[in-house]
Amino acid sequence: MADDAMVPIARILARGEALTVAAMLDAAGIIVHVGGEYYTSVSPDIIAIGGFRLTVPAWQYEDASEILAEMLAVPESQPGGHMRRAVGRLALATMGSVAVVLTPCAALFGMKALIAVLISPAMLLQLPVNPLGRGDYYLSPRTG
Repeated sequence: MADDAMVPIARILARGEALTVAAMLDAAGIIVHVGGEYYTSVSPDIIAIGGFRLTVPAWQYEDASEILAEMLAVPESQPGGHMRRAVGRLALATMGSVAVVLTPCAALFGMKALIAVLISPAMLLQLPVNPLGRGDYYLSPRTG
């Protein structure tokens, strides 16, 4: 393989993480290319295209691997229960607002209108999904 060939070092799903890792490698003097750097979307299409692919020149691959191995040695923070509570509060607020609007309709039009209230949690399926987790890193094996 030629020394100027670009080799994959990581495939990351989150744009922020990909750009942060690229900036960290760039600050260390490593040439890095982020495939799909300018692709942004609030939909999970980035998963379909395989995430953001970071590549480095073959002659800098070992150095990039060492830097990323140091970064990955730091344990990832575990999300607390605050996300679960926030989604629960959102679900309750959604069901409450739908119930307040549809209760007069149920009084006027009968029990069939309450079906909409019972189905209202399905509206939460429209929330965008944020895949949390680390990307795939292709590091060289440790030699020492």
